[in-house]
Amino acid sequence: MIDIIIPVKGRPSKLGRALHSLEQQTCRSFEVTVVNDHSSQEERADISRICSEYNGVINLIDSRGTGAPAARNFGFQKTSHPYVLWFDSDDVLLPNKLEHDLQLFKSNTFDFVVSRAQHLENGVLIDRYWGETPQANKGAFQFPFQTMCALISRPFLENENIKWNENILSNHDWEFSNECYIKSERNAFSNVITAHYNVPNATSGSIGSSLNHIKIESQFMAIENIARLQKKHDLKPGLYSRMRILRHRLFLLNACLKNGYYLYFMKSWKRLF
Repeated sequence: MIDIIIPVKGRPSKLGRALHSLEQQTCRSFEVTVVNDHSSQEERADISRICSEYNGVINLIDSRGTGAPAARNFGFQKTSHPYVLWFDSDDVLLPNKLEHDLQLFKSNTFDFVVSRAQHLENGVLIDRYWGETPQANKGAFQFPFQTMCALISRPFLENENIKWNENILSNHDWEFSNECYIKSERNAFSNVITAHYNVPNATSGSIGSSLNHIKIESQFMAIENIARLQKKHDLKPGLYSRMRILRHRLFLLNACLKNGYYLYFMKSWKRLF
């Protein structure tokens, strides 16, 4: 049985589309938990109504923390099935998602399995994807999977004490996916497309739709957390990984300049080294 955990903050209309994609699943061995992340009272009422219209039973709970990572962790605490899929409210699972991933999982003893998600930009599918086979050093400093790409073993998460980082506002999904790869010896990747990822834009209301000072700092922290975890596990990043992380740090420094965070730019310059 799979626990599907959906954090939601406002945007009730998008939640309806996400839940509709669950109704279309060929595998029915799952339960849904929607975690309300401090939506307004009006939005909370709309979310409750949409959940009640779902063709099945939804456990709607209110997060005790703030932010998507806290909502995901809280949903995990309140569920108990052996497989876990976190699923964002603005994305869509294709009908084959759960059946495909569960069959792959049961073909061997894995900690988690990953299938691909195609990017959906302004309602149009484009030739970009989440989900890939990690390169050297178990994928560290890459973005091996987006939230909905991975079906994960609950015992693996509990034994390795892997949780969503509630201390950062941005790039927590990047940090989470890298930590899973670093701590796992048994995982599988499938090139099959099983989901659509809704690319955020300036009007989407997504946490990834814009950068501010706090989000830039969060991304620096995520990079540094993974670097420490690599070192703890005696993993030395190769040239490919080092170039990726340098490019991302330069991107963050450039974002500081574009947004006028000049003092923070000077403070963060040393992070290149």
